[in-house]
Amino acid sequence: MTVSEGQNVEKIGRALGMRVLIAERKGVHAVRAGRVAFEDAIREGTLFIVVAPLEPSTRNMIAAPELRAMDPTAFVVNVARGGIVDEQALAQALKDGQIGGAATDVYEHEPATKENCPLLDPTIPNLVLSPHVAWYSSKTVEGTTATVKKNLEGFVAGRPVNVVISGRQS
Repeated sequence: MTVSEGQNVEKIGRALGMRVLIAERKGVHAVRAGRVAFEDAIREGTLFIVVAPLEPSTRNMIAAPELRAMDPTAFVVNVARGGIVDEQALAQALKDGQIGGAATDVYEHEPATKENCPLLDPTIPNLVLSPHVAWYSSKTVEGTTATVKKNLEGFVAGRPVNVVISGRQS
């Protein structure tokens, strides 16, 4: 999810009258203006909308300790990437009634199967699952098509766009 998409989530929350907390990254001690410490957000929040990228620092960002620290009525909604929320810990927290509920359309292993995803257990209460197709709107398809066209035309013309340069050393 991009920064602008995260900002849209914030705007929607505020429009609905919510007090919106934007958490600093987990483990960061210097909290930027407009954010709250990750641990404070976990303790104070009741609806967690996960919009972080999957990176080594965000893998299992929400796991058993965070779920235990949440309000028992809290809901976790992962619309970012699988692997950010520890699926096994989430399944157990829901079964134990530690949190109020959860929803996701992203999974650590995609496609999710009964063999690779603990969330596909039908005995887990208060869990909404959907296939990872939320991106598939006509607006997104049109935007993707336009971007691919622009990239191909730029490449053929010798003026590549959206060039990614890796900072890794070989």
